[in-house]
Amino acid sequence: MGADKITSLSGLDVISSETKTFATANQKATIIVFLSAKCPCSASHESLLKDMAQQYKDFQFVGIHSNSDENLEETQNHFREARLLFPVIQDSRSHWANKLGALKTPHAFVLSPTGEVLYHGGVTDSHVGPTAKKHFLKEVLEDLQAGKPSRHKEGRALGCYIQRADEA
Repeated sequence: MGADKITSLSGLDVISSETKTFATANQKATIIVFLSAKCPCSASHESLLKDMAQQYKDFQFVGIHSNSDENLEETQNHFREARLLFPVIQDSRSHWANKLGALKTPHAFVLSPTGEVLYHGGVTDSHVGPTAKKHFLKEVLEDLQAGKPSRHKEGRALGCYIQRADEA
């Protein structure tokens, strides 16, 4: 994984088209999840992510959409209907996907307040979120909430490959 410390990220909100900026400082942690408007694996994890965003209010959640093969209209419609409890920003040039080394959707990254990557990988160990046996991201958040070191540093990301802007 080629990420240096990331202390802030920004992009256009997929739904509102407003520029949003997120800083990692003054957050217990920042959770970044790469999502897709048409990947069934990504969609199957949305309810779990909503539950986590609701449960872990001390954490900042940000979705990133990097798939160049998904048009703006289908992307906006999907995320509007998904009603996630956190913003999803557009990564039209795959800047964030490349910087973090995101490969698939969903691919989660947990950043410390200083921007260090504490965890990267799958939300769960399953292509279908609700049938998962291991909930990697939730376990990492439990540990951080309790003030403990994360029991996972990485987990296998399963899902659809992110179609990069230069591959379209």
